[in-house]
Amino acid sequence: MKNLESRLEKLMTDGAIENIAVKIGKGDVTFYETYHSKSGSVSQLSLFDMASVTKIVATTSLCLLAIDRRQLSVEDKVSRFFTCPADKEPLTIENLLTHTMGIGHKSLCQPGNSYDTIQNYILSLPLDVPIGSEVLYSCPAFILLGKILEKIFGGRLDKIFSEYIAGPLQMESTGFLPGNARDIVNSNLSKEEIGMVNDYNCRFLGGVAGNAGIFSNMFDLTRYVAMLQHFGQPLIRRETFDLAIQNYTGHLSESRGLGFLYVDERYSQAGGLFKTGSIGHCGHTGQSVFVDTTDGFYVIVLSDATISTVKKYGQEHYDDVIKMREEIHQAIKKDLT
Repeated sequence: MKNLESRLEKLMTDGAIENIAVKIGKGDVTFYETYHSKSGSVSQLSLFDMASVTKIVATTSLCLLAIDRRQLSVEDKVSRFFTCPADKEPLTIENLLTHTMGIGHKSLCQPGNSYDTIQNYILSLPLDVPIGSEVLYSCPAFILLGKILEKIFGGRLDKIFSEYIAGPLQMESTGFLPGNARDIVNSNLSKEEIGMVNDYNCRFLGGVAGNAGIFSNMFDLTRYVAMLQHFGQPLIRRETFDLAIQNYTGHLSESRGLGFLYVDERYSQAGGLFKTGSIGHCGHTGQSVFVDTTDGFYVIVLSDATISTVKKYGQEHYDDVIKMREEIHQAIKKDLT
C-alpha cells in the first residue's frame, strides 16, 4: 500500500496528525492494517474519541433495535415521548435520524440546562428551516434521540448501549466515560483531559449523549463493521437493516439514510473509493467508518487529526481533516487498483 503509506507519512511529517490507524478489509479478510504514532505506540486496542461516529455506533444501532422490536417507528412523532410546542408537532423520528428536524448546529451549554432536562431546551429552539425541507446536520436531533431511547429502554444511554449493543457484539472496550483506561489517544490539548470527550455539548451533559461520547478502538470497530456486513445480524433483522440504508434525502442537498451517511457522487470524503449506496459516518475528532454493504468492503480511519490542527495552527482547521479523509481514501483506491 505504497500510496497510502506515503500519504500517512506526509501527514505525520507535516504535523497534520500525531496518531493514526487505518484498516482496510472486505468481509472477514483484512487487506491492510497500519498504525503510526509520533510519541507513543498505537495499536488495535488504543481507544479514540469517536465523536459523531457515536451517532451510528450507539444511537442509530439502538434506534434500529427499537424499530426491530416494534417499540419505535420512523413515523412516530416526537410528541409521543415529550411535550412539543406547536412548531415541533410534525417532528418525527425519521426527521431526527435524517437530520431534517429543521434545527442545525447549536451550543446547548446554557445556564439551567441539565442532562435530565436538555430535551425541553432542544424542543424550545426556533426552527432554522421548516421541518423536512432541508438537511441541516444536527447534534441536537441525536441528543433528543438519545433521550427518547432512554424512555424506550428504561435506562441511561451509556447503560443501555452497553447492554443492548456493545455486549451482544462483544465490543468489550467500547463505551462512554472510559475513565482511567491507560491506552487512550487524547483528543484534547491538555494532558489532564485525556479520556474526556472533546465535543462540548456532550461534555456539558456529563460525557453521555446521543451525538458523541463513545470511545472505541480498531478491534471493537471491526466487530461493529461485521454487523453492518451481515445486514444487522445478530442485532436486528435484515428487513429492518434494509430500511436504514435507503436514501431518504436524495432530493435535498445531502443524502442520508436512517442515521447513516449515504455515499453518492455528491459526497467527497469517500474519495471515489466507495460506490453509491455505501454507508458510514465521520467524527469531528478525525475518525471515519465506511462500508459497502453490497460486498462487505470497508475502511476505518482513527486519528487525532482535529486536535493536531489546533497544535499546528493555533486554532482548529477542520477543512484539513475533511481533506485528509478524502486523500486517504483516494490513496487506498490507487493502491487497490
